[in-house]
Amino acid sequence: MKKIAGKISFAFLLLCLPYMVFGNSGPVYWQGYPSAEILSIEGDTPIAVKKENLIFDFSGQGNNNYTISGKVTAAYDMVNPTNEAKSVQMAFPLVGSFKDFSRNDIVITAGGSVLPYDIYIGDVVDSHGDPRVKEKEASFDFAGIVSTITNELYNGSNFANDEKGKLYTIEVAPEANQRINIAIDFNFDFRKTKVFTNGFNSYEGDGEKIRIASWCDKSEVLEIFVLGEEINLEINAFTDGELSKKTDLYSYQVSEQEAEVKSYLMKFVKNNTRVNNDSGISETQLYNLYAGALDRYLTRNMGYSSEHDLMAQEYYERIFTLVYTVEFPPDSEKGVSVSYKASGTMDKRETAKPLYTFDYILNPAENWSDFKNLNVQIIPPKEAPYIVKSSIEFKKGENGSYTAAMEDLPERDLSFTLYENKKITLLDKVAGSLHKRFGYLYPLVIGIIALVAAPIIITVAIKLLRRRNI
Repeated sequence: MKKIAGKISFAFLLLCLPYMVFGNSGPVYWQGYPSAEILSIEGDTPIAVKKENLIFDFSGQGNNNYTISGKVTAAYDMVNPTNEAKSVQMAFPLVGSFKDFSRNDIVITAGGSVLPYDIYIGDVVDSHGDPRVKEKEASFDFAGIVSTITNELYNGSNFANDEKGKLYTIEVAPEANQRINIAIDFNFDFRKTKVFTNGFNSYEGDGEKIRIASWCDKSEVLEIFVLGEEINLEINAFTDGELSKKTDLYSYQVSEQEAEVKSYLMKFVKNNTRVNNDSGISETQLYNLYAGALDRYLTRNMGYSSEHDLMAQEYYERIFTLVYTVEFPPDSEKGVSVSYKASGTMDKRETAKPLYTFDYILNPAENWSDFKNLNVQIIPPKEAPYIVKSSIEFKKGENGSYTAAMEDLPERDLSFTLYENKKITLLDKVAGSLHKRFGYLYPLVIGIIALVAAPIIITVAIKLLRRRNI
């Protein structure tokens, strides 16, 4: 019995080991963001929605990073019940990163014709769906989204758009194949001077005294853009990362020129970021994004910012608002549709195989004078063909797709979760617990547990048979 008890204890210990992270196991959670209905920018509109067909098609889109993506199409039958022609400005918000944003993923039509649209850049989204917080609701501030629809230039607190500063350009050339660490020291008063640097990978600051540095193994061009009082640059080169071993095996040249904030910033964006050429985002919107970021970092870092602060902006998930105009003749109906790509939230915190959840915010539909007949179709992907949880009731068809039809908007926003099995079983949850603790080694752990448990089961079975024979 002692041996059996020991084996049981060993198996129990395996299950109760603390959470372990394995480098090759991949994430257990990958955040997605909700999609939303189109809305009218004017708060009081006579336009009504007679019917909406909402389709989520994951059949041919494949994976996106660690989650799945699909094509979402919202097609509306809209009615102008008045005897006057109406020119209606509509807005469609979606979440994405600058580096992935592409017009090729979006199509807006009215009356069967493709519509042009303007793109407005909004704020970075909050961490909806934080894996540490269960059942966190996704919500957008639509009044705030509408307020970002502007073509006015950003008005900074640390600089004016037409303010002129001094641009220091430092051309550095190592000699004799010498790899050097070029260091520049300067003092400045952040109340009177603002500094932006480009090309440096090291920063040390002690009050008003600053040292920036950059490794160079070939000729490099470095920049320091200064607003306000001028600064004096002390330039030295070293052969070590600690900046203690000086070298003279280099040459440098410093040039100075006057530059306007807006023109310098837009030149920097063009030369140093990977904004897609097909994004179609206006120069004003680009300037507002990067000027706003620079302004915030200058305040946060007491008058100092670097290119790393600005280049990070293209990776943040933020709200993009697409604005377009639809013309309605008097007493008429018109079909309006929006198609785009959406990604879901991947979650393996409770199951070994991922759950994919998609959220769709319906409350902007209340912005129209009336809204009737919402039809939803979901075409699931092969890797997750079943809906295991949803905010509304779906019916599954013979072709594997799910449908739902409602005369009015549901009380809750739409949410559904896709999985590879019809149900989340106890075995799925046990496997998920093991996967969370052991990563991709969990099948090996299951094998060990089986090897440990098999003799116990056999021993117990033999004893039961013997008792029956007695």
